[in-house]
Amino acid sequence: MKLCFLVMLPLLAAAVPAWAASCKETAGEGWAKAYVEQCTEVSPATHPPCNMQNPCELIISEITRGCSLLIKGGDDVPPFCKPELPADQKDDEAGDGKSDGG
Repeated sequence: MKLCFLVMLPLLAAAVPAWAASCKETAGEGWAKAYVEQCTEVSPATHPPCNMQNPCELIISEITRGCSLLIKGGDDVPPFCKPELPADQKDDEAGDGKSDGG
């Protein structure tokens, strides 16, 4: 019986995401819609997980992945990707009061 359970374990692990609550349920329709729009904008995947019925964690991980690829590729980066930029690549848009002395 143990062997049967061990064989089924990978199948159960693959099914777990299907049990997770949708992003629309957990974050609300407004946030879920925003995540989906961002995901669609940056995902290079042919069939990206940019769907409100998927868990928010999955959508957000695809946004993070897409932003990372854009940053590494030196492409234009949408504003919501800017927190992912290394400090030397960020625009000085924060208005932190620093000046070049000039």
